[in-house]
Amino acid sequence: MSTTATAVGGADIAFLPAHQLLARMDAGQLSSRTLLELQLARADQVNPSIGAVVAFDREAARQRADAADHARQRGECWGVLHGLPMTIKDTYEVAGMPCTAGAPVYRDHRPQANAWAVQRLLDAGAIVYGKTNVPFMASDIQSYNAVYGTTNNPWDVLRTPGGSSGGAAAALACGLTPLELGSDIGGSIRIPAHFCGVYGHKSSHGIVSLRGHIPGPPGTLSEPDLAVAGPMARSAEDLALMLDVLTSPTPKQQPGWALQLPAPRAQRIQDYRVLMWMDDPYCPVDAATRAAGAQLHERLRAAGASVVCGPPPGLSLEEMVLLYFHRLGGVLASAHTPAQRWGMGLVAPLLRHAGRLLGAPPYGHRFFSGCAQSHAQWLRERERVLALHARFVNLFDMFDVVLMPVAMGAAFAHDHSRVMSQRRIMVDGRRRPYSDMFGWIAPATVLGLPATSAPLGRTAHNLPMGIQIVGGPYRDKTTIAFAALLAQLGGGFQQPG
Repeated sequence: MSTTATAVGGADIAFLPAHQLLARMDAGQLSSRTLLELQLARADQVNPSIGAVVAFDREAARQRADAADHARQRGECWGVLHGLPMTIKDTYEVAGMPCTAGAPVYRDHRPQANAWAVQRLLDAGAIVYGKTNVPFMASDIQSYNAVYGTTNNPWDVLRTPGGSSGGAAAALACGLTPLELGSDIGGSIRIPAHFCGVYGHKSSHGIVSLRGHIPGPPGTLSEPDLAVAGPMARSAEDLALMLDVLTSPTPKQQPGWALQLPAPRAQRIQDYRVLMWMDDPYCPVDAATRAAGAQLHERLRAAGASVVCGPPPGLSLEEMVLLYFHRLGGVLASAHTPAQRWGMGLVAPLLRHAGRLLGAPPYGHRFFSGCAQSHAQWLRERERVLALHARFVNLFDMFDVVLMPVAMGAAFAHDHSRVMSQRRIMVDGRRRPYSDMFGWIAPATVLGLPATSAPLGRTAHNLPMGIQIVGGPYRDKTTIAFAALLAQLGGGFQQPG
């Protein structure tokens, strides 16, 4: 993939972070229309081999870019994203543009209104010029579907960029957009960011509304369990910029609620207390991930941070993974018929007793029993989640952040086998269940905690490697600030090449 971009002042504009692009526009060194045309031209050049951007609204974007430039000339400011062109994940409704969520049934869906989070971005001055690819109904950690086809990883087109925000992460890595709006219920922000070498933030549950997101069905008013919206970018500073725009009380909570996230716990790396939980027998990581963790440990210690290695005392990854899959089953089965849920309930005991013989992962029965659970069972398990949350949160009396792998390893080769449960991934020569990729994203998801995926560097095979930074309740600004500090120790975004 070519990384050539139009240069202004010696910099590759296409790969500059959003806050620098905005500063250039404010200084009169760059116009919104010029930036938009650069991104469109780059999409024409790069996108055919990557498949990241799947729908365009070029003329509407050009009109809004011209209006943004004229407004700036008059001294007007639309907001902190004034005139910034960007793309949006194709699970969010954008008025007048397709919103398919990768599902043929929604091929002709053209919403009349914007998703809540999209409207927040537009109100801050952003310009949406395109939509980025996702898996069918945002339900995979690869990004391919029957509507738009497959998205490739910019670092190696034979590998996946991740999912479900795979098109978003690939577009960022290719210099097609400076910001993206992701969503995450199964690592759908964190894993693509990790696979593509960009930044992604799974926000604290409930601080960014998912109204106008598919799934659920168009017109859904409720806020889902487990799932969150969050920013994706090429720098931690841009995550913070975009998160400030996105966070607000949900539509139902307004106008009676206010939302103010606490400031970062520290400003210097040497003032952070860090727990590094980089491996676990329940979901072992590969040698490259262990090596990246060891190198990061040395850099943190050398920079003066207080670092402890090992699992959280008295807590179990297995317990959190089992709870996660049970809750996930309950969320996903809400779209199924009673007969389908009853059938899933019949599968659960079979997997519990014979799953090993059938090659099923050890948590498979928990997912299927979650699909069939009653509301009373859901409420009882919610108490278990809250009790676990209280135990995990006690960690943050001793530590400011917990560092964890994002996944077992780096991006893997495309595998579009029909039955997801039969897929396997090779990890250090061992065949592992495909769904083991969800193991390390489970704790922050089931507990509703903020988690930032930040790039650390590259593997020996020239693939991006990232880290997951988990914080205490509503400590989103702490995990993002720590990600920014890590970039000073040798991490950060690099152009694919």
